[in-house]
Amino acid sequence: MISVSNSRSGRARCLVLTLFALVIGLYLVGMIWPAVTVAQAPDPTLDDRVHDLAKLMNCPTCAGRNLADCPTDTCKQWKDEIRSQLEAGKSDAQVLDYFKTRFGPTVMQEPPREGALLVVWVAPIVAAAALITAGVWVARRAAIRNAPAASRPAPVSDDPYVAALEEQVRQS
Repeated sequence: MISVSNSRSGRARCLVLTLFALVIGLYLVGMIWPAVTVAQAPDPTLDDRVHDLAKLMNCPTCAGRNLADCPTDTCKQWKDEIRSQLEAGKSDAQVLDYFKTRFGPTVMQEPPREGALLVVWVAPIVAAAALITAGVWVARRAAIRNAPAASRPAPVSDDPYVAALEEQVRQS
């Protein structure tokens, strides 16, 4: 019977590891996919570049709105600044760095994947792994608790009286 529980334990570990690898894989694909699609896109026009960069930034006056979709005068000024920097020959990364340096990392829609804010990116993975592990643990405990008595291993006893009593209980 010990080999059966080890087999169950091995299957549970395998399931947890498989689910964990799946979550990590989906997370990595989600991080890499936008870069692949941008790399394969044709050469954008200046308006497209301004719009794409504005999509990556927060509106300075409206909470939770991106710069590209905001009609305020401040956002128009920021988009004009993006356009003038791109016309001056700066790269997209240089334009974003200019705004991050001037207004801080909160100007970006996504938090940076470095420093203390790395927790924002890692926490969902850790939470998902913890929830999966807890779910497997609860399911195993429930299965063990609800298992029929016949499948449970009989306790080993050296006392002949206890062995006879256990045998009578099993037969009734």
